[in-house]
Amino acid sequence: MKPFLKQAFVVSGAALNIAGHGCAHGYPAVLFAQINRDGGPVKLTDHDTSWIASVVGAMGIVGNFISPVLMTKFGRQRAHLISTLPALLGWIVFIFGNSVPLFIVARLLHGLALGLRTPLAAILVAEYTDPKYRGAFLGTFAISLGLGIFLSHLWGAHLTWKMTAAVCALFPLIAMAIISFSPESPSWLVSKKKYEDARKAFKWVRGTGPEEQEELRAMIDAQELDTAEERRDRVETHACNNMFKKVFEAISDILKILKRKEFYKPAIIAISMLIVFEFGGAHMFAAYGNIILQVVLDKDDPTDVAWQFTVIDLLRTVCAFLAIFLLKSFKRRTILFTSGVMTVFSMSAISVFIYLRRSGIFTAPWLLDVVPMSLMIMYTLSFCLGLAALNWVICGEVFPLAYRSLGSTFSTSFLTPSFVVSMKTAPHLYASIGVEGAYLVYSAILTVFLSIMYVMLPETKDRTLQDIEDTFKGKNRKKKNDPEAQMKLIVKENAVLVD
Repeated sequence: MKPFLKQAFVVSGAALNIAGHGCAHGYPAVLFAQINRDGGPVKLTDHDTSWIASVVGAMGIVGNFISPVLMTKFGRQRAHLISTLPALLGWIVFIFGNSVPLFIVARLLHGLALGLRTPLAAILVAEYTDPKYRGAFLGTFAISLGLGIFLSHLWGAHLTWKMTAAVCALFPLIAMAIISFSPESPSWLVSKKKYEDARKAFKWVRGTGPEEQEELRAMIDAQELDTAEERRDRVETHACNNMFKKVFEAISDILKILKRKEFYKPAIIAISMLIVFEFGGAHMFAAYGNIILQVVLDKDDPTDVAWQFTVIDLLRTVCAFLAIFLLKSFKRRTILFTSGVMTVFSMSAISVFIYLRRSGIFTAPWLLDVVPMSLMIMYTLSFCLGLAALNWVICGEVFPLAYRSLGSTFSTSFLTPSFVVSMKTAPHLYASIGVEGAYLVYSAILTVFLSIMYVMLPETKDRTLQDIEDTFKGKNRKKKNDPEAQMKLIVKENAVLVD
């Protein structure tokens, strides 16, 4: 089997997990609609629905902090396998549950799975795949997320909510089978100094070409250098501070890591990307799409926007697929900021149109029918062709190997509170300042964090993870191996000596 196919096999396990994650985000719309329409076993209040929709993030925070422990202690492969268990259990609770407390328990289990999976998935794909395929593979996460949301809504339109949960449970089940046959991450094996096992795993998943061997050697050399520096720092710390307890030493070590530019710069970038992803509408539209479309299209009943909701769901999935080709053909920064500007513009345009329509400026029937749906399509295209796909790519590429688990956990710990805040406050914002006002607030948030990334994010397309790490450290590997650059450096040093 060719390395590309082996990498695709490994990625498919993560992609199926993400598809299950998409099903979990789309499922509340199915659950709420069927219970409110058919009566169901319980009566849901607005308070119940807001908690069922948003409680995923609460347990996600716990999963964020458990995930690095599992990744570091047991490896990426076993940690990935463990992350599928709460997702499967959550669907089982939905199948047999008939009360609000059980619905919340099921969502908490899905939140735990999300928290375990979010720091892990991007790291796993980044460490297993070739740099020239990495963007495309990471881009499949957006496809999987959109496909999961679309399928949950599609199944929910034809099946009961319990049967929909049963079908959604197939995603973690199949993922478990694929993950069981996947090898351990070569990067994790290098971090544990299991160099021979790392070489075997790297050969299986990446092949034995000269570029691949050079990447493996660079990774091992960097690990040995970091180990030597850590050993020296540890000796100096113990020699000078024997009186301090281990807890203070641990805090000191963490503070030192936080001050290192190869850690805090990627962390700020990843946090900014995750907040843009969340407030750009990645999860809010899946749960509250009916409400949003009713306001934008000026409809009174959820059934009046059913086909439009299906079109947007399908468009999100198609855009995620097309984004893979964009990631392969264009630079990350080009896609990110083009998509970001267009998303902010389209959300602002939707808000302005609603304000103008309510003020009576727009009255022509064709204008009221065509423009709002066109703006929603433009918003979906802008967000899903860039920001939605790049969330996984950027977060998977920027962290150095030594801090990858800690960095991903630190950054994704901001995603779950953002998820809770966005999902819990959305109904209240819609009721107080309207969907149009909420979209202006979200546009402002996106503008702030896109500006931060514009200043800090380097180009990462087709670069090895070690090369990206060296950029944050201020090193330049190309110049190091460039004879012309070395000659210029020698001339400069000689000039200094003459002076």
